[in-house]
Amino acid sequence: MIDEPTEELASARALGALSAEEAQALDRQVQDDAELRALVAQMRGVTTLLAGTSAGLQPSAQRRAELMRQLDHRDAPASRGWLPWALAAGLAVLCLLLGWQTSALRGRLEAEQHRVNELNRLADTLRLESADLRQSVLTLQQSNRLANMRIVLLASQLHADPQAVAVSVWDNERQSGVILVRHLKPPPRNKDYQLWIIDPRYATPVDAGVLQVDPSGNGRVEFKARLPIQSANQFAVTEEAKGGVTVPTLTALVLAGT
Repeated sequence: MIDEPTEELASARALGALSAEEAQALDRQVQDDAELRALVAQMRGVTTLLAGTSAGLQPSAQRRAELMRQLDHRDAPASRGWLPWALAAGLAVLCLLLGWQTSALRGRLEAEQHRVNELNRLADTLRLESADLRQSVLTLQQSNRLANMRIVLLASQLHADPQAVAVSVWDNERQSGVILVRHLKPPPRNKDYQLWIIDPRYATPVDAGVLQVDPSGNGRVEFKARLPIQSANQFAVTEEAKGGVTVPTLTALVLAGT
């Protein structure tokens, strides 16, 4: 069994706190004592692990001599017992603090990265909007006639075609407008899409003509109302018989917006 003084020497040896003569004497003892050899190896493993967490420091020759005098059992026999372990404990606490700070920083970085990913996904969704629709609105906003215009976004009213969308631009001064349609599947062969303007002065929606879409569901149609429009409050698109009708079939509503 290893006695306490020998354990202290093994700890000091692992920390490099022995003189050359003391280290050589301990090494000779290690060669003949398997238990002591295992203890020294264990101590070296601990100090190697601790040394990896911070840069090594080399004391001056004067400071080293002073430390060695303090460790000398003839001058201060009790100091060798607690100083190496105090140094090791201090390094262990430092490692724990560094590990905790690193873990907290990693958590904050992961949270920020998650937020960035969410913003990127939102940006990608917004980019899917039709470039034609964005450009049309931008051009109108730069026009001096914007005050006389009514711009309405028409959303899909169909569960089977939720991606359908349109933008209607009405110039009240010229009594004419243009509608851009995207992602609206073509109607059956015996049907047409018909545009309507809702003006409070009329009891029923005003016919604004039939609109066509290509096989991809896109279309651009310039239109005029069948009656003079005073206030274009709402726009709607319905699916009607081929060629259009005089009164809309509200149960066949396809697009609507205010």
